[in-house]
Amino acid sequence: MQNENKLLSTQNLIKIAFLSAIAAILMQWGIKLPAIFPSFLEIDFSEMPALIAILTVHPLAGIVVVILKNVLKALLFGSSSGYVGELANLLISIGYILPLTFMIRKGKDMKTVTIGIIAGIGGLALMGAVVNYFITIPLYAKIFMPMETIIEMGHAIIPAVNDKFTLILLSITPFNIVKGIIVAIASVAFLKAIQPALKYLMPKKKAA
Repeated sequence: MQNENKLLSTQNLIKIAFLSAIAAILMQWGIKLPAIFPSFLEIDFSEMPALIAILTVHPLAGIVVVILKNVLKALLFGSSSGYVGELANLLISIGYILPLTFMIRKGKDMKTVTIGIIAGIGGLALMGAVVNYFITIPLYAKIFMPMETIIEMGHAIIPAVNDKFTLILLSITPFNIVKGIIVAIASVAFLKAIQPALKYLMPKKKAA
């Protein structure tokens, strides 16, 4: 019971709020790769604060940060996508964080973190495919532009894209894998840089 209560301590709630705010700000700066992927796809690093939350607060804190960052982003900055982008980010980020959360419960050494991030890339790609196929792209097609226009944006870069399925398979899924790798490299490098500080930030285990 004590382990669950740690998530709700005052100190940890402050950490979660701070990391969520940082993540919401990071969502504002996306990197487009227009020569390789459609322009509506952007790489951001807002999952990194969630990773830090997992390591320094509680395994479930990353999920809380993922949820709060999207709420804060919508409240503070609004949405240019009719909140479709925020919904997609929420679900896909959870797909990234869940495998990592599972691995972190086994240990917080760099090897375990790296394995967790690699597993998270798989979760990111899988969740991204499902969410985009059934939710995000259909909503974009209803709110912003016809499905044909969305598919044409993918076809203009990858000629083999000719329907929603091939758009997911050949464009969006590779993008999410590339995003996962870039975020993973940045996260591991960042964690190595702050590893000495993590010893002081991570909750200390009390003697039995």
